[in-house]
Amino acid sequence: MGLEQEGVHAANVLVALITTYGLRVIGAIAILLAGWIAARLVHSAIVRLCVRSPRIDRTVTLFLANGARYSVLMFTFVAVLTSFGIATTSIVAVLGAVGLAIGLALQGTLSNLAAGIMIVVFRPFHIGDRVESGGVVGIIREINLFYSELDTDDNVRVIYPNGLLWGQIVKIPSRNDTERVELKFVRPLSDDVGLAIERVRHAVAEDKRITRMAQIGVDTVADDHYVLVARMWVARPDAMQVHFDINRAVKEALQQHPPTPEQTQAAD
Repeated sequence: MGLEQEGVHAANVLVALITTYGLRVIGAIAILLAGWIAARLVHSAIVRLCVRSPRIDRTVTLFLANGARYSVLMFTFVAVLTSFGIATTSIVAVLGAVGLAIGLALQGTLSNLAAGIMIVVFRPFHIGDRVESGGVVGIIREINLFYSELDTDDNVRVIYPNGLLWGQIVKIPSRNDTERVELKFVRPLSDDVGLAIERVRHAVAEDKRITRMAQIGVDTVADDHYVLVARMWVARPDAMQVHFDINRAVKEALQQHPPTPEQTQAAD
């Protein structure tokens, strides 16, 4: 009878534990699922609301949506701990200690977070802008809390820490509508400078995409050649093609008018 009583007592204790903590585990799982779903719904709802307003930049939209999602997940975690009977004050104390330890260990990560917040608040550049920083040139595709994503000219996705984007000099070529194109042409020393400048000027004047000729003249002079430089302003989308077309036009114009024998003898 003694063994039977001990067995019954152990079974009762086991049932009580399963009843108490089993229900808490089930409740915790339900809270986690509900919190996860709620976080996704809140994120989607904020994105839809912000997209309706043209005044809200996409950078701000993603920042608000991600911040709300992480807030919901944090409250979900606290609710799960509370369901197991852990006091809120204890949670706060533990989170404070853990936060201090994590802050000391992840100073670089937290600096990226702070930089991400500063980028969203002050918005020195936006999604879709072409930027150049630290030797990387690309178009901003995504700005997250800790990092930003860029697509380079050869269509490579680059993950760039926000701390570098905020702490370094960033060039934003796409912010202005026009761009200066600089071309250099190497000419033999026997070639007439004035005539070469007129040929380049004529080739530039024929291209209607060029809005203004900035400067044209001799850049450098060597023993057997000189370098002619021409600077012009064009609309930014046409800059690269104008670069190619003017190079070709000037080359053809100079080939059609080679140096005369008199010019060659005078140079000698």
